[in-house]
Amino acid sequence: MKAFRLSVLTPERDFYTGDCVSLTVPLADGSYGIMASHSPLIAAIVPGQISFTKPDGERVVCAVSSGMVDAGKSGVRVLCETVLLPEEIDEEKQRQAEEAAAAELSDGKSYKDYMISEIMFAKAVNELRAKKHDAAKINNI
Repeated sequence: MKAFRLSVLTPERDFYTGDCVSLTVPLADGSYGIMASHSPLIAAIVPGQISFTKPDGERVVCAVSSGMVDAGKSGVRVLCETVLLPEEIDEEKQRQAEEAAAAELSDGKSYKDYMISEIMFAKAVNELRAKKHDAAKINNI
């Protein structure tokens, strides 16, 4: 497979810059795959999981927050608020955040508070999914 240049960046760090043979990003209408020589694309990323495969076959899966993907002739850039590997996720902390956000969603608060709780709930669930994916990979499930 032909490789392309991938940069995954956050305001805090350069998560990954290197060659890649395939990339999957979460968009509002589902997962979207990108390979070398992809047509130009700029799209909004929603919280979810990105995965990419390096030329040596190693597959990297991580949890991302909202952001954008920019595919062009020089490669692909993924810009997100946060990117976390499964081993960087505190499972217990995210379970507590998920429970707290779920409780707030059912409290009948203002629209603003409801939206904030919904975002926090989605973030916690997303990170727990990435952590679960890592556990399944380790256990060869």
